[in-house]
Amino acid sequence: MQDSTMAVLTLYGVLSLALFVLWLKHKSVLKQREKMMSRLGSVKGNLSETTQKLDLLSRGVDTILSDSPQVQNLLGVHRSLESAESLLFNQGIPISNSESCAIATHAVKSLLQHYVSSDEGTEITPGLKPLTKRLAAILSEAEMKAEDVEISADEHRRMGELFHSIDRGDWAADCFRRANELDPEDELALRSLVEIQRSRGDLEALDRSLERLLAISPDEIEILREQTILLEGTDPKRVRRNRKRMEGLGIEQISEENNHLTEITERAKESNIGQPPQKEIEDSSKLVNRAKKQLLLGEAHIALETIDLALEIDPNSGPAWLLKSTLMASSKQSTKEALKCIRRANALGEYTIIHESEILDNDDRTDAAIEVLEEHIESNPSDSEALGRLSLLWLSRGAIDSSRKVLDEAPEKSWDKSSLHIMRGRIHLFDAEVARDNTGSIDQMSIIEAIVSYDRAIEIDRESGLAWLGRARALRFQGTLDESEIALVRARRLIPGHLSIPLEEAQLSLAMGNLEQANASAIEATTNLKNDPTVPFIRGIIAARNGRLKEAGEFFTQTLEIDEKHVRARLNRCSAALLCDDLTLALDDANHLVNNKPNHEIARLRRSEVLMNHSDWKEAESELRELLSRNPNHSMALIHLGTCMIAMEKSEQAERPLNKAIEIDPSLSEAWYQRGLLYLDFGRIEEAVSDFEGAIRVNPQHLDALLRIAAILHERGDQKKAASAWRKVLDISPQHGLARRRLNECREKLMAESKAIHPKD
Repeated sequence: MQDSTMAVLTLYGVLSLALFVLWLKHKSVLKQREKMMSRLGSVKGNLSETTQKLDLLSRGVDTILSDSPQVQNLLGVHRSLESAESLLFNQGIPISNSESCAIATHAVKSLLQHYVSSDEGTEITPGLKPLTKRLAAILSEAEMKAEDVEISADEHRRMGELFHSIDRGDWAADCFRRANELDPEDELALRSLVEIQRSRGDLEALDRSLERLLAISPDEIEILREQTILLEGTDPKRVRRNRKRMEGLGIEQISEENNHLTEITERAKESNIGQPPQKEIEDSSKLVNRAKKQLLLGEAHIALETIDLALEIDPNSGPAWLLKSTLMASSKQSTKEALKCIRRANALGEYTIIHESEILDNDDRTDAAIEVLEEHIESNPSDSEALGRLSLLWLSRGAIDSSRKVLDEAPEKSWDKSSLHIMRGRIHLFDAEVARDNTGSIDQMSIIEAIVSYDRAIEIDRESGLAWLGRARALRFQGTLDESEIALVRARRLIPGHLSIPLEEAQLSLAMGNLEQANASAIEATTNLKNDPTVPFIRGIIAARNGRLKEAGEFFTQTLEIDEKHVRARLNRCSAALLCDDLTLALDDANHLVNNKPNHEIARLRRSEVLMNHSDWKEAESELRELLSRNPNHSMALIHLGTCMIAMEKSEQAERPLNKAIEIDPSLSEAWYQRGLLYLDFGRIEEAVSDFEGAIRVNPQHLDALLRIAAILHERGDQKKAASAWRKVLDISPQHGLARRRLNECREKLMAESKAIHPKD
């Protein structure tokens, strides 16, 4: 009994203790709940207060901007810049060059939507300048230039004005320069560029811009005065020209006293803009880097001043002497000084052989450049850069065997850099071009070998712009145009200032059928390449494709004046002259080509065509048989031979070459037509009609075949079919008089037959 009582008491004790613990927990939870409610109330109050503040701020901004909706619209520009910044830098994944350019272009266009050019008397919208500063920062961080932004000349000019308003003269000048490249007649962009160059003291660039302004406004006195003062003592020819022009305008003499332009020019000459402030000068290396940037921006004059300052601080700076040699070499009058700087840099341990050879070559001393390179290679036989440069110099002189020998004898370990592979690719392309000039067709094996060489160079150095440029050219020769375009875009990004880039872009655009872009690229190339025969040749091809044959012939003549051995220019001038009925010039060009390039099939074919137009059938037959002896399956030569046989009344000898031409290429409508004429001459009318129909089947626009069929049906008296045939002729040539007369005859006869069948009661 006592045990049971003790158990019950113990149980009650445990339950009491448990209830007490649960009561304490409950109290603790209630306290925590009260604290949380208190905190939530505080947060709710803060949120309410913040919401009220934001609402007040929003209503205040709306009230303030209510009279300036254009400022409120700038929020869209802000979002565009945020998006551009995120896509360019914050994605964490690489994007292509074309995508980067598209992103930047969209951001620029969104900004320009809120800015109208200052020449229309409008002011810059408040708030636009900070956005312009942000855009400049984005473009600078992305390492872009104005040419990477795909906008029009007018938009480039307006963008330049915005950059100029925020004192970003570098970007402003770049935009104005690009605007002038896209639209050489844009006077406002040029004047803005002149203002920037004048303030910087960039006299060489200022002179170039003034010269362009004079091309637009040749009689503007202020420009003539400024350039005359600028050129005093340096270019007497243009000084005399300007003075004569001013005399013709009634300006007797330039008064240099109290002349505002003189003061401006003198201030520009004495300007120290571009030199670093004294507090930034710590060592010459910083100045050398600054000079390199100035040179990239086209500010050679200021860069030279910066380099001189660097050499004053450290006369033993090898990089400074090397860069000074480059700056001095830009003027041929300073070649000796440039070579002295090169030797000084070499004595200080700099690698100078490539620079020295370039300076000598640019000074028309190619033999000396080759000699210098050969001496260097004797002591450094594995220097791939020097070997590549030597091979290039031999190639530029047309000494292909010497150029190839340099590569063949190059040590194995010198091939671990891209330069020799690039040269190997160039030699293969040279072989392909020689084959094209000699035979009229490209050697595809040489093209494949060139692509292999350029691909190997890219494997070694993916940042080699020359390798990408060579690959683009080889792919264009191969006909792989899309891949060629990709490689060319990469090359322009890596070597944007290379003179061959616009030329290659023009030729690629031509191959892709984009004549407008080809013309724009050719004009761009003209600004830097004055005597390159490729530029007028490309423009001649463009004119010919647009049907301007006389203009095309003039361009081809310009090409031949620069390079009389340009085979394709002479061949195309021959074709243009033939189409313009200038048979004398066409025959002269054809004879020249056949005599100098006896294996050129197209040249022989063209000569035969000229002779046929002269009705010299016997000589044309001889030329065609010579061509067929070299290439028995030349389909057009077989067709022309058949034509000659028919014209010489040797119809029995015409059928065989025409049959063979049709067998080789059934898609040649002219072969069907000529054989139809032959059968017509034999009196085999049904076979003739069948061949004429074959010509029309291949080429529905073959007017001569349609006329022959219509004439045959008309002679047979089948008025209904004849009327239908004459109708087809008129569908192609609505003004064809004979077809219209014959159609009317058929209709009259059909009406007469209809009346005879249904006589009146």
